[in-house]
Amino acid sequence: KHLFNSFSAFYIHHFLKPRFKDFGKNVMILNPQHLKIFGNNISIGDYATLITAPDKRIDLSTWETDKINGELQLGKYILISPGTSIRSAQKIVIGDSTMIASDVTITDSDWHDIYDRTDYVASPKEVIIQENVWIGEKSLILKGSKIGKNSIIGAGSVVSGEVPANVVFAGNPAKEIKKLDEKSFKTRESLFSESSTYLEDLLTIEKKTLEHNSLINWLKSLIWPGK
Repeated sequence: KHLFNSFSAFYIHHFLKPRFKDFGKNVMILNPQHLKIFGNNISIGDYATLITAPDKRIDLSTWETDKINGELQLGKYILISPGTSIRSAQKIVIGDSTMIASDVTITDSDWHDIYDRTDYVASPKEVIIQENVWIGEKSLILKGSKIGKNSIIGAGSVVSGEVPANVVFAGNPAKEIKKLDEKSFKTRESLFSESSTYLEDLLTIEKKTLEHNSLINWLKSLIWPGK
């Protein structure tokens, strides 16, 4: 168990961290081997938490050619859940304390023109998600979207355009469902105060996940991956 826990820290430090343009302090990545990093210009803030799984990787991608130069900025205290895909051809900004549920897709490009299917640029438009946003499971955030602080995107929603601050948006296409009280929020930043046990809880979860790992089981997985 100690060997595999040490491997996670080694993997992050030697294989993942160098792939980021900026890498904050105390970043927690559960199952880091299932985090896919593609491209450059990817930065992540302090105390970010990324949770992956063997069947639900997190995909962070920026594309760079003579026509495009993607950029991805992940803020402090954010949470990204398994199966999330964030792909940039121009610029995507995720604000501090934002929570992203499982199987969410965020993209700033159509990746192909409507008529010219060889045009892989397709007029990208930056995506800005402000602080303390909550994006529900299996939502799709399309190019040009701007989501105001504290707002919630309901599960399965398709967002294209501007979402005001302090509202619940849901549906396809997403529309305003209700307004929220700006004074009532408590953000993820509070989880990392000196009195919080959040980081210890995450480590406990990771240790529980890895408790059956061993060198023998790893060798078996190479021969019989289905098991």
